[in-house]
Amino acid sequence: MLDQLLSSRVLTISRSPDFDHFRCIERLGDARSIPLHWRNFAAGYAAVTLKSCSIFLQRTFPRILQTRYVATGAIVAFAMDDAVSVIIDGVEVRQPSVLLLRGEVPCEIVEPRANLIVFIKFDAIDGRGWPGEVGRAELLPTRLAELAALRSVTRDILLLASNSADLLQQPQVVEQLEESLLHAVDQTLQRSSPLGEGGRVNLSQYLLLVRKLDEYLRDNPGKIPHSTDIAGGLGVSVRTLNNAVVAIRGLSMHRYLRLRRLWSVRQQLVQAPPADALKAIALANGFWHMGEFRTLYRDLFGETPQQTLEAARRQ
Repeated sequence: MLDQLLSSRVLTISRSPDFDHFRCIERLGDARSIPLHWRNFAAGYAAVTLKSCSIFLQRTFPRILQTRYVATGAIVAFAMDDAVSVIIDGVEVRQPSVLLLRGEVPCEIVEPRANLIVFIKFDAIDGRGWPGEVGRAELLPTRLAELAALRSVTRDILLLASNSADLLQQPQVVEQLEESLLHAVDQTLQRSSPLGEGGRVNLSQYLLLVRKLDEYLRDNPGKIPHSTDIAGGLGVSVRTLNNAVVAIRGLSMHRYLRLRRLWSVRQQLVQAPPADALKAIALANGFWHMGEFRTLYRDLFGETPQQTLEAARRQ
């Protein structure tokens, strides 16, 4: 995938012609590499920064790697395909899985062959309920569907940064991209069922939480909600709020918020705004990927956004 990306105002690409000119990704920490062989050397990386996290796509080479990762929040790492070949602290990486690093973490790594790896460095993860201990590298098994979703979101963001850099200079788009990424990581790291804390659900507390969530959304109609901000405002963790929405609404919080945003778009379209306002309305409601937006809208309402707009204007 790295070969598909082009540098832009928001996407930095670094390619090394050989091992002698190879440089590690300094923003992840300190690292020293010893190559296992130099044949077909093609290492490099691409980097994009969102609001409070950075994404690094790295093509590696066969090597022994001694590194000390450093993060104020956490680093989540995963392979972009299932043919990964990595041994971390003596443990062979098996798919599907992700690597979670919190704080300052030394690692001894062997890569028998080149890999395509993503590192996502988060400035803070307060209230998200992620597992793991500070100072430890933890290889966490996950489900293939959740890992595939995380790969897909990451791929979309990198391609957008390469091909549509102007969108990533719009704060609302950046916030929504980061929210989608956080949700994908949440799902990948999720280990417990919606029963969550204590092994049982207090439905009255969950119902109160969901009602407060709806009240927040009604009071902030023009704001793209960020799960961390909402949960913090309600005095709970993101996981607890998500569990409440699953229990009461039957949807994850991410899907529920997206459903409300789609409904907001439709309510605006049936008011017959100018024909050229469709993209602005979609962006204002947090939909930056127009193709995906049209698909989601059609699946929910049985017609495209353009058809809704045209029908409203005829009436």
